[in-house]
Order: sequence, then C-alpha cells, then structure tokens
Amino acid sequence: MNVPVVIFLYRRPELVRQLVGCLRMDRPNKIWLVADGPKGPDEEELCQQTRQAAEREISWPCELRRVYAGANLGLRRRLETGLDEVFAREPEAVVLEEDCHPTEDFYPFCSEMLAKYRKHPEVAGISGNCFLPRTTEMSTDYFYSRYLHIWGWATWARAWNSYDPRRWFWPEGGFRAYFPEAEEKESRYWNRIYSRVSTGKIQTWDYPWISYLWSRGWISITPSQNLVANRGFGPDATNTRDESVEVGIERIKTLRAPYRGPAGGIHADSSLDRQVFCNHYLQTEGRLPLVSRFLRSIRKRWQVV
Repeated sequence: MNVPVVIFLYRRPELVRQLVGCLRMDRPNKIWLVADGPKGPDEEELCQQTRQAAEREISWPCELRRVYAGANLGLRRRLETGLDEVFAREPEAVVLEEDCHPTEDFYPFCSEMLAKYRKHPEVAGISGNCFLPRTTEMSTDYFYSRYLHIWGWATWARAWNSYDPRRWFWPEGGFRAYFPEAEEKESRYWNRIYSRVSTGKIQTWDYPWISYLWSRGWISITPSQNLVANRGFGPDATNTRDESVEVGIERIKTLRAPYRGPAGGIHADSSLDRQVFCNHYLQTEGRLPLVSRFLRSIRKRWQVV
C-alpha cells in the first residue's frame, strides 16, 4: 500500500517491536521514524534500543525516513515538529505512536478514507478509535464526528499545514462558541480542560490541534469499530500512568471494505458524539457517577468480547 506511515518513538523498544509487527501484514512502502531524544544519560540506551528495534523489525522492502532528535524535545514539540517535517514532503500519512497498536483493519480503512475524502476540505482526519458503547446500533461502518481521536489516526498535509500552534487560542465563549447546542456537562468538561491548556497546566499537542479543527468547523471520520489498542498505560507512560483507567473501548469487531458511509451531507453526528463523550471522555477522567461505573463494571465482567 502506498500511504506513508509515521511512527513516533521514544524509549519503549518492546512496544515498538509489537507495533511494527502489527504493520507487517500491510507492508507500507514508506515509513517515517520520528524519535525524541533522551532526557538524560539514564535514558540514552533505551532511546537507542527503541530506534534500533524499529529499524530491525521493518523486514520488508520499505523506504525508511529517520527524523531523530539528539536531545529531548518533549512530547508536544516532538509531535509538532515531526509532523511539520513529514507534511512538508508528504500529501497524506497515517500516524501512530509507539504504544498505539493497530488491528489488521486499521491501515486499509485509513488508506481508503484518505483517498475518498482527499478533496473534501471540511474533513480534517480519520480516527482509528471508536469509543461508542457496545449497545449503540450502527447501520454504517463509520460516522462523522467533532472528535478526532489520536491513538492511531490519519490526515492530509492540507489540514496539518494550515495549523500554527503558536497562534492557538481558546474563545472567550468557551466550548459553546463552537457548539452552541452542547449540553452543560460537556461544555463544563471542555472549558475546564482548555483552561488548563491555556495556563500551561496541561502540556500536550493534541488538545490545541483538536480545538483548532473545531474553530474551522471541520470534522473527522470515526470507524464503527475500534481499530487501535493503546498499550502504553502504566508507569512508563508520558501522561496516563494509571493502568486501570477505563477508556471506553467496547466495540472491537472486524471492519472490512466495502465501507458503508453516512447518507446526506458531511456533518458531525451530534447524537453519536454525545455518546462518545459520556462513554470515553467522562469515563477516562473518572467523572461517571459511582452507580454508572459500578453497572459498567458488572456488564463488562459478564460480556463476552
């Protein structure tokens, strides 16, 4: 397949080996390895092992591009500068971090959606994640969403290159400046998040990027099944160190072409987005009511995956 893949590396060689193994069936013909540097001497060996693991595991004919930092840039700067370099040369790409491991359906889905929506500027990217509840009935294989999930995703140079993180802002009217119909709990949640981003209490790249898409009125493609597993939760993670965190991944069936898309125009499905918000964002932050969390744990214990 011809869509380039970008893999962001840091210091977890075993996760990188597993990730490349997930891509072996797809055999993408170009891979960008974008690596952050060590924070100090104690990380130098791990960072080197991680880069070597990625290069060694790519065993099929493939053009390999290396963008390796000599010193630690931090997650936000590494992601932003890495994608800047990639999209200065590539019209589109699939993006994975070392702990985001795709299913065999992920790369074909992203490749077809990149081709199908290439000339639709209102579509900013393709998510690899689906955080809808298992009980949600779907008549299509994907839907349009306000949320671009980044545990495995894809986008075009036309979207990324229009974004300048130095000019990022959060509107005075908050979340409802973008989504006037939003429920109060959703508005409070995002205003709280972006207040922390604005004051520097949260240092990450994805929140500013996603809110930029909101400011432009752009949407993303979300599959009806989850196509990427985040294997990085734990003590070595950059952000989420709690291995028991509930992320709302429940839909893990196969998703094969031909893909059935939504009828009508290209606009976010607000009903499905509300379900994603409750099933993923509230749950990840641990803000579901105690009774809801208890019932969810009971359902998950008795459901067969």
